[in-house]
Amino acid sequence: MAARWSSENVVVEFRDSQATAMSVDCLGRHAVLSGRRFLYMVNLDTPFEALRKIGRQSKWDVGTVQWNPHESGASLFAASSNQRVDLYKWQDGAGEIHTSLQGHTRVISDLDWSWFEPEFLVTSSVDTYIYIWDTR
Repeated sequence: MAARWSSENVVVEFRDSQATAMSVDCLGRHAVLSGRRFLYMVNLDTPFEALRKIGRQSKWDVGTVQWNPHESGASLFAASSNQRVDLYKWQDGAGEIHTSLQGHTRVISDLDWSWFEPEFLVTSSVDTYIYIWDTR
């Protein structure tokens, strides 16, 4: 894995994406950029290739996006939008909504996966509650 990294900087612009959040998967292979209508997948081995899109049906921007940090859950990432968290599965070059989590009464301000349990996702909200979700 160390052979993949170098001191060389690569700059790629994705102006049309209008991204508001970004996350890199635990294997360092993909990045997800979040926009209002689409989630954009970037293959970090070939960042100049065309972006792959996952359509979204929401009038709200994505507030946060986070890949699962465990190798066993490396295909899952979560994206919060207003009071909902959508879990997406990225496999074989295609992505789709795996499930949606709803419970907060105000906008979700942050989310993060557990470093110890690959199925646990934590969300915090302006409603002052913190939820621990078991995504199994």
